Amino acid sequence: MSAGPDEADVTINPMSLCPERPAVWWPVRIFQCALLTTGLLLPALSAAEAPRSCPGGGVRIVVPVAAGGPMDRLARGLAERLSSTRGVPHRVENRSGGMTIPAWDAVAKSVPDGCTLLIASTSGRTVLPFQARLPYDPARDLQAVTPLADVPQLFVAHPAARMSSLGDLVLRARQDPSGVTMAIPSPGALTHLAAVALQRTAGIRLVEVPYRGGAPAALAVRSGEVAAMSADVGAVLPWVQAGELVPLATASTRRLPQLPQVPTVAEAGFGDLEAINVYALFAPANLPPAVLRALHAQVESAMRQPEMRQPLIAIGMVPRTATPAAFAAELAEQLRRIEPLAREASRLAWE
Repeated sequence: MSAGPDEADVTINPMSLCPERPAVWWPVRIFQCALLTTGLLLPALSAAEAPRSCPGGGVRIVVPVAAGGPMDRLARGLAERLSSTRGVPHRVENRSGGMTIPAWDAVAKSVPDGCTLLIASTSGRTVLPFQARLPYDPARDLQAVTPLADVPQLFVAHPAARMSSLGDLVLRARQDPSGVTMAIPSPGALTHLAAVALQRTAGIRLVEVPYRGGAPAALAVRSGEVAAMSADVGAVLPWVQAGELVPLATASTRRLPQLPQVPTVAEAGFGDLEAINVYALFAPANLPPAVLRALHAQVESAMRQPEMRQPLIAIGMVPRTATPAAFAAELAEQLRRIEPLAREASRLAWE
């Protein structure tokens, strides 16, 4: 049992929960009591590590994209579950634009008390530093808590563009270097790098049109404002399934189970391109260890729940978690692999 955020603390005497025994049974009674009370006291201890008072009345989960996209949906689902398990309201704050820098900066400069969190693509740690001069140090000023979901990339086009394959897009771009517009959700993100990798492999140039996140970019392609895009699959899958967007290829090593008829980029003949976005949870650096442990445990528990996982899987995500230490090692390896492409994306942006 644990007190709510506005209630007085209640002291629980574990021995009062155990049946009376003669004195000779005292060691056994201690053991039995420990077994009986473990399930009752551990949630209370975890809840005690949640912030009991935050500015604005709850925990902010900052998301660097506009509302409505797959990252926003993940954040809102997780906020709902953490509000219940931690006993403190969690609210999503969409802070889009500025290449996602304002959102990262706001969390990096927040007090490390558990009241401010960030759900973002790991490209903010591995790609963004090559795209812009940052007002914070992404490695020093932010705590990597856990990955939340892997998100494959999917190349799609508007039906009016009359492109039914990735080969059609490449041929059109070769014939008219200024004739194929490509929506870029959050310049510098992995979706951008997938488009850069395709241009490099196929020897083409696309007209890049930046947007403030996956949802606005997908809407632009759906409306015909731009011809094509590389998108997180969750941002476009429903429209692909409805026939409103044409799938060209998936940037992964295997076909998507939701779209088994769509080839991979390699199968389309344009190199072994694998672009898997990772949505993840971050916090300000120097978060107290006890708060970090409790937060990680509660997020891990929430991400195991079927009601959290199934909606994500349905739109092409692969939910997963990892320890903070394992996640930090993963980010270091991701940075090592992605640095050459990130530098090229930066060069193309300034040409």
